[in-house]
Amino acid sequence: MRIANSQRLYLLFSTNTTCCAIWGVINPDSDSLGLNGPRTSGKVPGHMKALAVSLFLTAVLAAEARVSPQNLNRAFVADNEYIRLKDWANDAGFNMKWVKAAGTITLTNPSVKLVLTVDTRRAEIGGVNVWLSLPVVNRNGAVLLSLVDARTTLEPILFPQKSDARLKTICLDPGHGGKDKGEVVGRNYEKDYALLLAREVEKLLKHEGLQVLLTRDSDDFVDLSSRPLMARRRGADLFVSLHYNAAPEHAVGGLEVYCLTPAGMNSSDKGGGKGLHPPEAGNAHDGQNALLAYELLKAITAGMPMEDRGMKRERFEVLREAAMPAVLIEGGFMSNPADAKNIYDTAFRKRMAQAIVDGILAYKRAVERIPNGPSPAAH
Repeated sequence: MRIANSQRLYLLFSTNTTCCAIWGVINPDSDSLGLNGPRTSGKVPGHMKALAVSLFLTAVLAAEARVSPQNLNRAFVADNEYIRLKDWANDAGFNMKWVKAAGTITLTNPSVKLVLTVDTRRAEIGGVNVWLSLPVVNRNGAVLLSLVDARTTLEPILFPQKSDARLKTICLDPGHGGKDKGEVVGRNYEKDYALLLAREVEKLLKHEGLQVLLTRDSDDFVDLSSRPLMARRRGADLFVSLHYNAAPEHAVGGLEVYCLTPAGMNSSDKGGGKGLHPPEAGNAHDGQNALLAYELLKAITAGMPMEDRGMKRERFEVLREAAMPAVLIEGGFMSNPADAKNIYDTAFRKRMAQAIVDGILAYKRAVERIPNGPSPAAH
């Protein structure tokens, strides 16, 4: 639903098993405020407040408050907009514990734990490593979270937006092909193992009743720009590009899942931070990109004995041009002996394929509204 700039839709309460919600229209901040500036709050009729409280008390699990960052006071750090983490946590229904000596902040609610560290971009959400665009910082005794990370990373993962649309078609993109061998380690080519993995994932997705298209189903060269275009023309709902990695240092190994970098931010390999990057087509799905990447990494690391190198941001061409939620999976390092043994193993590849399917199905459950389900007011 599109909301006018002068108004915002504010979800007050939600829970995993029982929903109770009321909506009110509020005015967003018209300017970026200092940390001591006034807070803007929405007006909710008294009878609706009473209804919300009653429903909240009867929920099976403790409810989680939905954040409205537009209402939180703002501060600027190195020309980047930040909000006070404690305010964000309170609005989101999290308890916050800050161990100042270690610089770690733990946010907990009944269903998930977040761990952040001052002066770093590394975060942990439900045990999964996630790289933020900007570091969490301490200014004058207040922990600050960047607004871009609240909007494009934490909020989409913690509070997925539901839709009546059904996820039906998945585009699998086996990386490289033909004259483009990808990573080469001895006589092993990345392009071959990416295609083998794609075929395994295709088989399992079809078993789940989903339609699947491959950007290539043989050892053919396919131009990078043609891959997301093919997905769009065929009506794909998701785009998942499959790759393997390599590094000069053989000790480097593990899994990475990438989604598109938010506009105006530098990518993870550039150290994050602000950059002169205009919006790309794929930025229209920033929130869904983050959620899909997170669910995939969570599923894969839960089922595979490989290092979790984190959910990261990059401007790969296949992600920039995607007209649907899109991710790129680096399923291990061919240059790492332990990873390589797994990558080349047929049984392990089947397990990897199942984990990828589990991640896609978790995303599907997170974003699809249950058909004919009760409206929020009926709970």
